[in-house]
Order: sequence, then C-alpha cells, then structure tokens
Amino acid sequence: MALTAQTVQQLTEQLGKTVLYGDIALSSDGAHVAWVQSTAASTSKQAYVRGTSGNTAATVVKIPITGDRTDFDPAWSPDSKTLAFFSSAGQKEQRQLWTVKADGSDPKKITDIKGYAARPRWSHDGKQIAFLYIEGAGGGGPLMAAAATTGVVDTAIHNQRIAVLDTASGELRQVSPENLHIYDYDWSPNDRMFVATAAPGPGDNNWWIAQIYTIDVANGNATSIYKPSLQVALPRWSPDGNSIAFIEGLMSDEGFHGGDLFT
Repeated sequence: MALTAQTVQQLTEQLGKTVLYGDIALSSDGAHVAWVQSTAASTSKQAYVRGTSGNTAATVVKIPITGDRTDFDPAWSPDSKTLAFFSSAGQKEQRQLWTVKADGSDPKKITDIKGYAARPRWSHDGKQIAFLYIEGAGGGGPLMAAAATTGVVDTAIHNQRIAVLDTASGELRQVSPENLHIYDYDWSPNDRMFVATAAPGPGDNNWWIAQIYTIDVANGNATSIYKPSLQVALPRWSPDGNSIAFIEGLMSDEGFHGGDLFT
C-alpha cells in the first residue's frame, strides 16, 4: 500500500503519542514507585508517583508553576515518606531540587542553585541530600550539547563536585575537593564518607583515567583507594560498610558502562 501525505501525517501523530518512561525509583519499603514520563512529541517531562499494590492510578507531581518543565532523577528518602527530584519548573535553563510527599502532594523547592546538578542521594539518616554540582557552569558529560564558545574564552576548569544539603537548615556546602571531577558516588552506611569515581579536571577529558576515592564528608579529604588498569564506574558501598563494589572494563565514554563486577 502506497503511503499518502495524509497517512504519513496520521502515523507521525500516533508516534508522537508514544509514552516514554525513565528515571524509575522504587521506595525503600516497596510501597511506592516514582518515574519521569513524557510523550515522544512533548518537550515536557514530569514526575509521577503511584502505589505498587492494587490498581491505584498514577499521580503527576504537581508543582505550582505553569508552563513546560523537565523533571529528573527522583530519589526516595530512607523512610519512604518523601521524594526528592530535580525540576526545571519556572527556570528553563536551571534545575532546582524539590521534594514532595509520597502521594505527590506538598511540593517544596529546597535549593536556589546556579549551575548543573544531578543524581540526588539521601543520607541513610534522612537528614542530608547529596548531589553532583557544577557551580556556575553547565555539565552532563561529553555527549551533552554545549553552548558555542564566543568572545573571550574562559580557561577556568569547572569540576563537578559533591554538594550536600542539610534538609533542616537548607545549608548547602560542596564537600569534595575543588580539583577533582566526580563522576559517580555513594554514601557510606554511617554517612561519614563517600566513595566516588573521580579524576583531576577537566572532567570530559579524564574519565578514562578515573580512580576510586573515599571522601570524608566532614573535611572533604579525598584518598585514592584503587587505581584501575581500565575504566571504572558505579561504585557502591555494601550495607555493612566493609566492601565497595564497582564495574571495571574497557568503556568508550562516560555513561556507557560495561565490564565485570569487582569488590
């Protein structure tokens, strides 16, 4: 059957209605799940929550700001009562950290940052939220689109660091050393340390030589604990605090992880 212009238009419209799901996060108690949802034809990506039992309907997380928004990286608190996520609501080029209750209600913006931010992770006691932060600059890795360089070229290196937000006071501090670019990280079970894959900046150039570090949350001291022969990714601390698991292998670019599991 020959395709007519009308048929092509109808197919395009149907494809545009395709629902896309991403950034899926299950609460610690297994009672709720969150995700980011959009359609193929939409520029807006919104966070949803729903219970995992029964036939309860999904609820879109409502933020009291009109217009398109893009939500990212939902992360549940340890007690499963609060969801944290990044959203560009009201600030097209800037994402901020928000929290809502488990049912998607009571939205609160809890940061006022300028720069790239991603991967929020709660401390085990629920009193702090850490995230990756490039203050005053964009980020997202070497495969992300970047603005064209014009005028006087800035030679400063903007490293991605671990920032920690106190959920009670709202105090934000950057913990990891200024000269290290952090690619991924995890809290220790006692919330006193981070394990991270990191390398001296600029980050887009040095991911292939990243090492595994431990970073003291209190003073920011970083110690290399493993220098790999290949690339490493996704460091994760064991629940008892005695081991660190990670992936090591020959990898082409950050975000395309593959290899074997090591401890």
